[in-house]
Amino acid sequence: MKEKILLGDMVFGLGLDSPDPMMVEYAALAGLDFVRFDCEQGPYTLESIEHAVRSAEAADIVPTARVSGVEPGFVVQLLNRSVSGLTFAHTRTASDAAAAVRSVKFAPEGDRTLTSPSGHGMHARWALGLDAEDAFAFANRETLVVCTIEDPTGLANIGEIAAVPGVDVITFGPNDIAASMGYTGDTMHPEVRKAVRDGIKRATAAGAAVGISVGSRGAEWAADYVEAGARVLQFLPAPLMIDAVARARADLGV
Repeated sequence: MKEKILLGDMVFGLGLDSPDPMMVEYAALAGLDFVRFDCEQGPYTLESIEHAVRSAEAADIVPTARVSGVEPGFVVQLLNRSVSGLTFAHTRTASDAAAAVRSVKFAPEGDRTLTSPSGHGMHARWALGLDAEDAFAFANRETLVVCTIEDPTGLANIGEIAAVPGVDVITFGPNDIAASMGYTGDTMHPEVRKAVRDGIKRATAAGAAVGISVGSRGAEWAADYVEAGARVLQFLPAPLMIDAVARARADLGV
């Protein structure tokens, strides 16, 4: 998936609010590239992450997770469960972004802590059978770092955040952006859409890959954001399902 992002290809994923291995399998069957476990607001435990990641590995879809911020102890626990990418919420400054990268990368690129049950400095299953040098290099090269912009401070600092070495993708949180602008719950407000579109353009101009989430009503503005430069689209299953059921009932007239 990271190679596709670096090439500028479209990448698609599913954001999961709860730890359901079957939904991971459905995402793979739908032809998506990744799943993202919401460890910021969802009811995840390390054990449930372990099972969900195993489902992803079996179904050949990339497992990623969202975290509320840079908490190195929790970050390394997720990475040791073989999560392949982390999305850091509420990134406001280049310092925030740099701290996120450091928490994910092994030295010399970061300060991810080491352990040695497998002899490779990490618990991750994919490290088994590799020599330590190859395992560390692979982890640093392939693990995805995503920074989410969710308020005016982050929007103002997009160029600096995008310039931080190791930041692979910049995403936008329209709900929090809307709230921070005084339009709580109204992600469709023209000023919110303008702010997000402008942010996508500036992040793209700075050389970053850009992502956005797509929920119910998403088709009304997702194409606009893709035109602005977004290449990583994450679908949100709950609003999409609610919208699909409503449309199906309308089509049936019941």
